[in-house]
Amino acid sequence: MENQAPPFTFRAAQTFVAAVEAQSVTKAAHRLGISPSSVSQQLAGLEAALGAKLIERSARQFRLTKAGAMFLDPAKQLLDDVSAAKARLVTADQMPPMSVRIASIEELDATVIAPWLVKQTKAFPNIAFTLSSGASHENNEALSTRAVDLMLAVDTVAEADWVEQHPILRDPFILVAAPELGDAPDVEQLKASPFVRYASELQIGRQIEAQLRRSNLQPARSFEFSTNQALFAMTAELGGWAITSALTYFGTPLAGDLVRALPLPVPAFSRRMALHARRGALGELPHQMAEDIRFFIKERIFATAEQRLPFLNGGLQILR
Repeated sequence: MENQAPPFTFRAAQTFVAAVEAQSVTKAAHRLGISPSSVSQQLAGLEAALGAKLIERSARQFRLTKAGAMFLDPAKQLLDDVSAAKARLVTADQMPPMSVRIASIEELDATVIAPWLVKQTKAFPNIAFTLSSGASHENNEALSTRAVDLMLAVDTVAEADWVEQHPILRDPFILVAAPELGDAPDVEQLKASPFVRYASELQIGRQIEAQLRRSNLQPARSFEFSTNQALFAMTAELGGWAITSALTYFGTPLAGDLVRALPLPVPAFSRRMALHARRGALGELPHQMAEDIRFFIKERIFATAEQRLPFLNGGLQILR
């Protein structure tokens, strides 16, 4: 009896894509929750099933062969098609539970995420949701490597043809200042006061710095922070000022006790937030979930914003 090639399996294709995107057997194993030896076995089985070498692996390099490069896009499409099919079945209550991994941003954790996830769990009882929080650029990396299925992030982060975006919110920037700077500090007063920055690797930090340069307002460099709570706390401690977004101000516990929210000292600017998914990978699920996020942002934040920040003049907007 002739030796038969091992069967082609979905798991093997999934392992191949994970290994290529991670550029490491060990990292792919961590992401998939299996051992590195299992990853190697899956890759070897896939190569045997296809009759072609897909990856050149050594201690110093990890690269696709010509056959591997040809197989990569169809393999990714296969994963997305299966995910979309599962999502359609789950939302129709026609199959056992599936897992949906979501990457959110810190600004939404205290106000919107909890009621939103409760509603999703009730609407889709067959879906097990898991949530992580991170900066927009970190969430984009997680989505691009399939470490998560959905992400909430600034929409300029993931502008690629494999991403579908569901606009959520236009989020205007505001000035936050220590109480001792008063209710209307002028530019000269701000120049003489400590300015607290977001870290330069953050999208929000780069956007703020660009606007300050365009406005010829470039405070001396001092403290930089990657978390909202630390930025507000240091602003209050130094008797200084910072620029942040309206959503960040309302979404950070105790922010209102630490600093005052005031109109910008520079021309108005804003950022756009969206729910992102791999295009077509979850069917209609992202569209439905985006609509629920809009509802809870409007319910939990808008009334308070209109009362406490009237100078926004409608700058905080739901997007569709």
